[in-house]
Amino acid sequence: MKQKRFSKGIITLVFLLSVSLFTIFASAATAYAAGTPKLNVKSKAIVKGKDYALKVYNLSETQTVTFTTADEKIASVDETGVVAAVSVGTTIVSAFVEDSESSESVELQCKITVGPPALFIMLSRQEADLTIGQRAIMNWLIAPLNTVELPKFSSSNPEVATVSAGGIVTARSAGTAYIFAQLDNGHFSACRITVTEPEPEPVDVIPEEAVATASLEPEEATESESTFADFLIDLNANFTNGDNTSENTGAESAQ
Repeated sequence: MKQKRFSKGIITLVFLLSVSLFTIFASAATAYAAGTPKLNVKSKAIVKGKDYALKVYNLSETQTVTFTTADEKIASVDETGVVAAVSVGTTIVSAFVEDSESSESVELQCKITVGPPALFIMLSRQEADLTIGQRAIMNWLIAPLNTVELPKFSSSNPEVATVSAGGIVTARSAGTAYIFAQLDNGHFSACRITVTEPEPEPVDVIPEEAVATASLEPEEATESESTFADFLIDLNANFTNGDNTSENTGAESAQ
């Protein structure tokens, strides 16, 4: 009788341990699947009058998020995480992640910089020549200097030249295309891109007749040629003995 009770006790103990281990592993698996909560960005520049949606990733079913802002005069935030840029300046928007099971709370912060909208833009060059496969970076001047707005790039003929969101142009095929950099207020600047076929590499071919009749004997230099050669030697000596460094200014390359 005692042996039966002992056996039942062991079975019960094993069952309880199994349930406990299963619960622990299930919780760990859920936490691993959820991961560590994090914001989609840690800093963001927003043009005054615009908004941006903050998002929190890796949330579990038991976690909720509350958004707050340190300075509503600069940037406000609603319950869904949409930040509205109110005035020029910098502030911090926080996302508080709370867990209903563990009662733990985590604060995630995003630095928000609000700048004025851009009024004027000009590309650094108005035309450029490229060969197929080459790339060029479209540099630009923008006003005012403290704006956080970035231009939107587009191509008039993507089959000839494409442009990335950051202003990198890629030559696709021979032809002409215009690359536009435009602001939200409608002001834009354009650069004319001319794409050509790459030139074939030159191949040095010596005719057989030339090889057969070529003389390997050096010709005697005339007096004038000898004097000019001495002049070049003296000039080279003076150049190499002095400061032979140089600085190129104002040179631009489309490549």
